[in-house]
Amino acid sequence: MFAPWPLRSGPLPGGSENRWRNTRIVLRDAGALVALTGALMLLPLLVSLVSGEYFSVASFAIAAAVTASAGSLTYRACRDAPEPSRRHAMLIAATGWLACACFGALPYLIAGHITADEAARALSIDGGSSPSSLIHFRNPLHALFESMSGFTTTGLSMAVHEPTLGYGLLFYRSLTQWVGGAGVIVLSLAIIPRPQINGVLELYQSETAGMKVRPGILGTARAIWSVYLGLTLLAAAFLAIATFVFVPDMGLIEGVFHAVNHAMTGLATGGFSTLDDSIAGYRSYAMEMAHLAPMLIGAIALPLHYKFLRGRRWGILWRDPQFRLLCLMCLGGAPLLSALLRGNPGVPDPIREGIFQFVSGLTGTGWQTSNIAVWNSGSLLVMAWCAMFVSGSAGSTVGGVKLIRAYLVGRAVIRQVQRIFLPQGSVLPFRVGERNLSASDAHREVADAASFCLLYAVILMASVLATAQVLGDRFSLGAIMFECSSAQGTVGLSSGITDPGMPALIEVLFILQMWVGRLEIFPVLILLTALCSRRARG
Repeated sequence: MFAPWPLRSGPLPGGSENRWRNTRIVLRDAGALVALTGALMLLPLLVSLVSGEYFSVASFAIAAAVTASAGSLTYRACRDAPEPSRRHAMLIAATGWLACACFGALPYLIAGHITADEAARALSIDGGSSPSSLIHFRNPLHALFESMSGFTTTGLSMAVHEPTLGYGLLFYRSLTQWVGGAGVIVLSLAIIPRPQINGVLELYQSETAGMKVRPGILGTARAIWSVYLGLTLLAAAFLAIATFVFVPDMGLIEGVFHAVNHAMTGLATGGFSTLDDSIAGYRSYAMEMAHLAPMLIGAIALPLHYKFLRGRRWGILWRDPQFRLLCLMCLGGAPLLSALLRGNPGVPDPIREGIFQFVSGLTGTGWQTSNIAVWNSGSLLVMAWCAMFVSGSAGSTVGGVKLIRAYLVGRAVIRQVQRIFLPQGSVLPFRVGERNLSASDAHREVADAASFCLLYAVILMASVLATAQVLGDRFSLGAIMFECSSAQGTVGLSSGITDPGMPALIEVLFILQMWVGRLEIFPVLILLTALCSRRARG
């Protein structure tokens, strides 16, 4: 979500007493987020129990007990700490999300180690000749990668054959993306009572743009999650009906399971799938087109959904500049990508694949229906820079620099060109949606947007250079830029680099990119600044 944090935020006040006070504030709220993560693990535990996957039941039970205990003990030990300030809130966001991802890796890691070989073979898609993807999660780094990809709604995966994970872990992957979509902190504010509300605003702004749809922050958090839940239920019903109509051979329970999971990951613009070949696993053009709807809905700002549902007028949507830009980019980008894919022998249906993949990249969802590894460099770069770099709306569940920043920078460029042809001293209005900005406000918002875009691009280019240095000639520069853009933009499309056999250094780099991309850089920078300043003081 769009949160234009100022670069001038400095380190927290020094002194051993102040450092301990600051640490307790961060630990208390990060502990609450970890405890909430442990409680959420009970839902996939029930799914595993119903589906008879008893090794998964044990893995979730152990992971939930460890996670909830660690979070609760940390929270109780620091519960009398003061309420957070803005800088504390950014530290809580960076620390809390990292902690949730680390503890969220436990179900994968435990299941990978305790699942018996016979049970793993029973999950195999070809009668046991191909091993279950559970074996990949015996590596703690792979488990952390999967967890971070889930909570940040990225979708890059270490699961080579997703169905071999079992229903419980498949549902858990979708749940982490669904929770991560609207935000762990926003969820905690919506359901966990807080005796004091002084720090609620800072916590809310640390994960969102501070966009309020109700007078109070707690009411706003609950409204956002109500809309999010309602849209997910509607998407699940829509996809279930589409499955029964277009894929009638799929069983009732299996069809509903896929629909629910894809509704969660689609609205979260996450991209995890329960099928072996993502949405292409349906083997149905109609099902691919049906899945465009949840992707596009997920890329629209949640506050805008709230306003539309209350007003029920289409003009509410069209007056939003991000919505208009999203529509225009889809109408222009999808045909462009389809044209670039024409003549590629590895792309049998360039129009079909071009439309789906551009929408998937622009919305940050990452569902894949094309073999991107065989795309030419032009197609890869169009996806990387025109879709995944920008992504969807601020206030939605997407990553990337957001449409509003691209809109502001683009308007500023057009404004500068217009000045050349106007008399000196002319005043040009600067309107963003329903807001008329003064010259100072416009300058500040454009400067914030341009600064973020520049910093985002610098980090992305550094990641591309590091990845190219490690991989050498194994992949083209276009494929490397595509994969790095996908990781940092929390998209999840892959050109073939992400794999259990990838170098550990690249895997760590992608984990960091996903973390930084989801939190929009500044909370992570504030955390690193605080850690470095503490180390410098000794």
